Amino acid sequence: MLAVAVGITHGQLAVALGIAAAPFVSLMVIPWAFARRRGERQGDREQAHGAPEIEDVDAALAGPGAEGVQEALAADELSLGRGSHFALVVSSIMVAEQVLLNAAVLTVDGTSKDRALAGVVFNVLLIARAPLQLFQAIQTSLLPHLTGLETTEGHAAFARAIRVTVLAISAFAVAVALGLLAIGPPVMHHLFGQAVRYNRFGLALIGVGMGFHLASGALNQAALARDRARPAAACWLLSALLFIAWMVSPVIKGQILRAEVGYTGATVLLALTLGLLYRRGSRAQLASPAR
Repeated sequence: MLAVAVGITHGQLAVALGIAAAPFVSLMVIPWAFARRRGERQGDREQAHGAPEIEDVDAALAGPGAEGVQEALAADELSLGRGSHFALVVSSIMVAEQVLLNAAVLTVDGTSKDRALAGVVFNVLLIARAPLQLFQAIQTSLLPHLTGLETTEGHAAFARAIRVTVLAISAFAVAVALGLLAIGPPVMHHLFGQAVRYNRFGLALIGVGMGFHLASGALNQAALARDRARPAAACWLLSALLFIAWMVSPVIKGQILRAEVGYTGATVLLALTLGLLYRRGSRAQLASPAR
């Protein structure tokens, strides 16, 4: 998507490939995270009880210690079931994220008499989409890093990793928003060459929304690392559904401004709800006995 924005490539195929790439890149981190988490738990069990050598599974199931072996096999089956559920929940998060990025374009295309208006909305949302594509690389490494961090290095290390990530995102978002406020309209005209009057305040709003969207991604990874995928998915789906409702309502007559305000509002809501989920998880971790 960044290549399209700066003019390295062009065309609908390049844009479509960029849109499709992000969910698949995010999904690639799931097996890695689960493998690491399972390896850490297995290592802890071996350190605590010793690693038994089992040459005959049938004999192990019938002989001394059979209950422990059966529990291990049942745990493996449970882990597989939880992994499938986790992948399904994460897929719903990805669908909600695509709604935040594409619902405005689709609703404007379906309701506006000016067919070119949907393209303008798409161009405006490229401001958010391009950094989100770049952030995929950070997300790919963030979840495996957070998985088990709280157990191995403590709550303070986990909180520090999230805090540093959110602060870096905030600084980046502020810089982008100020830049859009200063030179956003002429840059958009230069990139896309459309006879459209871009609102610099609306563009700055997209920059702010992009920051909240990126911060939501970091908080989402924290929720996944703490096995809180289901409530995190509820936060994403709530924001996505409210964004769709906003886009089809005539609260703001100008559809471009409606998309800018709606996207920013939806991402603010998303970041707040995920932030509350993170704080609740942090309190629970602090209240739990040391392991």
